[in-house]
Amino acid sequence: MMSQPAAPSNRQACDASRSCTTPGERHAPGLARRELIVGAPQALGYTRLMIERARHVPLRPICWSESDAASAIEDIVSDGLEHFDAEQFWPAHPLDEGIRDGHTSLYFGATGVVWGIDYLGRIGATKARFDFRPVLPRLLEASQAEFAKWKYAAHGSLLLGDIAAALVVMRLDPASAIANLVYTRADANTTLPVRELMWGIPGSMIACCHMAAITAEPRWRALFTIQAARLLVDLEETDDGPLWTQDLYGRQLRYLGPVHGYAGNMIALMRGWEWLMDDQRTRIAQAVPRTLTATAQRSEHGATWSGVVPDRDGPPADGDNYANARVRLCQHCHGAPGMVTAFADAPFTSVELEDLLREGGKFTWAAGPLAKGSNLCHGTGGNGYAFLKLYRRTGDAMWLERARSFAMTAIAQYRETRDQLGRGRYSLWTGDIGLAIYLWDCLTAKPQFPTIDVF
Repeated sequence: MMSQPAAPSNRQACDASRSCTTPGERHAPGLARRELIVGAPQALGYTRLMIERARHVPLRPICWSESDAASAIEDIVSDGLEHFDAEQFWPAHPLDEGIRDGHTSLYFGATGVVWGIDYLGRIGATKARFDFRPVLPRLLEASQAEFAKWKYAAHGSLLLGDIAAALVVMRLDPASAIANLVYTRADANTTLPVRELMWGIPGSMIACCHMAAITAEPRWRALFTIQAARLLVDLEETDDGPLWTQDLYGRQLRYLGPVHGYAGNMIALMRGWEWLMDDQRTRIAQAVPRTLTATAQRSEHGATWSGVVPDRDGPPADGDNYANARVRLCQHCHGAPGMVTAFADAPFTSVELEDLLREGGKFTWAAGPLAKGSNLCHGTGGNGYAFLKLYRRTGDAMWLERARSFAMTAIAQYRETRDQLGRGRYSLWTGDIGLAIYLWDCLTAKPQFPTIDVF
C-alpha cells in the first residue's frame, strides 16, 4: 500500500465537490441512479444493473467544512446526553421499526450509544464528557434480559447480544468476572451453526481481538484460533469461488456482505491475521480475489455485488427483499460499499483485488447518497467509509474528497431528520452516533469503522 499523503485543503475539497456534482458529468451521483446501466457485452464480463432510484438521493452541492463537521459531532453528542435516562436509556426511533424504547444492543440501542459517546470523548473528537460507569450494571442486566428473548439467544452475538454490553463494561470499568462472561459467551459460538458476523462465530472472533487488546490475556488468541479453524473448514469450494453457506432466519443462503455474509467472515479472519497459520493466510489471500471476481457484477459505472449469491441450480432467492438476490442494494450491509470497506483493509493484494476495490468505489459514487439517511449500516455515512478506506489503501486524494462530499450530505440529512422529530436517532449502526464517528474519520482521514476496527 502507498503511504498516506497530506489531506487536500478545504479549497481543493470544495472545488472537487463542485466538479463532482456538475449536471453534465457522466458519473455524477444522482444521475446514474436514474438510468438503466447497460454495459459492454456479456463476453467482457459486464452485465445490466439498475441503481434503484428510490434508494438514492442526489449529492448536496455543499463544500467540505471542517468546522461544520466538528460542530455536527458536538451537536450529536450533546443531543444524545440530553435525552439519556439512567433507567430507560434512550427512546427508539420510528425508522428503527419494531424496536422499543430502551433497547440495549450495540447495533440498535444503548450499548452502542454509550460506547460511541465514550469513544468520541476518548479520542478527542468531542469536548463533552460523561461518566457512564454507574449505569453499566443496569445496562448489562437489561441486555441479558433482552437478548434472552431473541431467536439466537444461545449465541454470543456481537451486534445484538450481551457480549457487546460486557465489552463496554470491560472498556469503561474492567473486572475479571466480566472478562470471564465475555469468554463464556464467545466460546459458546464455537459449536453453533450460524456463520456470520451479527449473530455467530465471526462476531465472537472480533470480540476476542478487542479483549486481547484490553486485557493482553493469551486465552483470547487461543479461542480465536479454534474458531478461525472451524470457520475455514466450513469454507466450501463452489462455481462462484470459495463461499460459506449461512444458516440464518430459517434459510440457507450464501450471503456476501459484511454483516451476514462472506465479507463479514473474512473481516474476522483478517482482524486476527497475525494469529493465523501460514497456510491459513495463503488460503484466504487466494480465495478472496477468486470469490470477489466470480461474484462481481460489472457495468460502465463500476462493480457491485448482490446481497446473496444466486443458486445456479435453482430459482433466484425470493421473498424478503432483505435477502433477495435480485435486489441491487448499494449500502454497507449489502452491495459495493460494504465489500470495499471490508476488503480495502486486506493484508494482501493482487491485480484483481485492487481493480475490484476501485470499481466498487466507482459504483458507490455513481449511486450517490442513500435515501435512508445518514447512518452506517444502510445510510450515506456507511457508504462514505468505502471512500475513506480506498484513500488509505491507494493514497489517491480523490477518495478522501468523495468521502467528505458524502459527509456534508450526511450532515444535512441528519439535521433535517432531527428537526422533524425534535431529537436524534440514538443508535450506533443505524443512527447519529455512527455518523459522528464517520465525520471524525473524515476530519482525520484515518478511518476506523466502529465495532469492527476499534472498540
